[in-house]
Amino acid sequence: MLSGLNASYLSQLFKKETGLAVSDYIQRERIEEAKRLMKLPGITLIATRLHFNDQNYLTKVLKKYTGKTPRRYRQKKGNLL
Repeated sequence: MLSGLNASYLSQLFKKETGLAVSDYIQRERIEEAKRLMKLPGITLIATRLHFNDQNYLTKVLKKYTGKTPRRYRQKKGNLL
């Protein structure tokens, strides 16, 4: 490990400092990037770009964090498909 710390210990420190598990933090950052990409015209294959298993999983996770499907999120932002 680059930091010289045990992975489990580092994960505990991360959660103590941020209140989030490392996996939850990464998932949230991926959704933030998906939201940024959806604002850009002509950007497609967002699920693939962000290494989600498939579009359905991206839809599920985005809805969990925003309450909207990708289509609804884009319409809300004025970026129609």
